[in-house]
Amino acid sequence: MSQTVSSEVTDRTMALAREIAAQHAGTREFRPGDALVDVGLTSLDLVNLMLAIEAEFDIMIPPACLNPQNFYSIEAISRMVESVRVGTH
Repeated sequence: MSQTVSSEVTDRTMALAREIAAQHAGTREFRPGDALVDVGLTSLDLVNLMLAIEAEFDIMIPPACLNPQNFYSIEAISRMVESVRVGTH
C-alpha cells in the first residue's frame, strides 16, 4: 500500500516553515519541493521547525527519523509526519 501525503499536512507544515523563515530578512518564497537550506533556513531553524511540527501534530518524532533526508523539504517532512502518525516509521 503506497503512502499518500494529505494536503492538510503539507499546508500546516508549510505554514510553520514560512513562519520560521519570515524571521530572516531576504528569505525568498518557496514551494513544498524546495530544499529548505536553499531558501535560507539554518540548522537551528530546522530544529525549531522539528519542535513546531511535534507540537502542531501532537507527535514525537523518533530518533531514527531525525536525518537530513526527512528535513530536506516540506514534501519530505510531510511524508515523515504521515509515517509517524500512522506508525510505519
